[in-house]
Amino acid sequence: MALRLNPRYPLVWRTPECVQLGVDQAIVTISGLTLAHEAVLSALVVGVHRSGAMLLGTLAGASAAEVTHLLDLLEPALLYVPDDAHAPVTPVPRTVHVDGVGPTASRVRALLATLGIQEAARGADPELAVLVGHYVFYPERHGYWLRRDIPHLPVVFSDSAARVGPLVEPGRGPCLTCLELVHVDEDPAWPAMACQLAPRQAPSETPRLSFEVAARVAGLVQDRLDSGRSTVFARSLRIDAVTGTITRSAHRLHERCGCQALAETGIVPELPEPAHLKMTS
Repeated sequence: MALRLNPRYPLVWRTPECVQLGVDQAIVTISGLTLAHEAVLSALVVGVHRSGAMLLGTLAGASAAEVTHLLDLLEPALLYVPDDAHAPVTPVPRTVHVDGVGPTASRVRALLATLGIQEAARGADPELAVLVGHYVFYPERHGYWLRRDIPHLPVVFSDSAARVGPLVEPGRGPCLTCLELVHVDEDPAWPAMACQLAPRQAPSETPRLSFEVAARVAGLVQDRLDSGRSTVFARSLRIDAVTGTITRSAHRLHERCGCQALAETGIVPELPEPAHLKMTS
């Protein structure tokens, strides 16, 4: 088992004889350092066994007790690395498909690539899809992913805001048709309006809102791929195009939607709801 200084905490010298690990919050501060201590610190940056650190320190003039004391002081900033961990394991690349065109879709792709998340190869199923559109999606766009049991995150720009979510987990919670049926319940004229809006471009996709939405979406995608959970499962965020105010809503299955056959149990995940959360059916 090798010892190594945790690279999360930068090593900086306060004076020629005083070292600090951690900048925003000092994890360790040690003063009175000698050349022997420096030799041990240098070895710990790349990793060394305790016996090796002891040998380096004593050869440089420190006593065994002094080296042991140094290692004890450094304990909060040390990593214990197994001997078989030297060969790095190449992680399996995560894949996403961004279904959409325009500046926001392009920014989401670029940010995901920066995070190490690849665009799925043509013909291959991604782990998750991001749908970017304006006002309303044609049913076949989100139905395509629902039928393939692929989680999908909608991003919809309207005339005054952008909505991110809910993340649809096929078979577990409400789908985008559920949301449309709720909209029809609230406004029977919505289908006629939706047909007129489907081909239109929303004015809210400004550079500023586009950047904000893309950054938020990239983070949500990474969180879902890394943890298997999402704060926007069965929930959505509405970002006002003028004020930037964020309103959160929760969504449930609609009794007339066929996706109910895929989900017989829990609808909204066990996550604490903010006090200002708005519930929709």
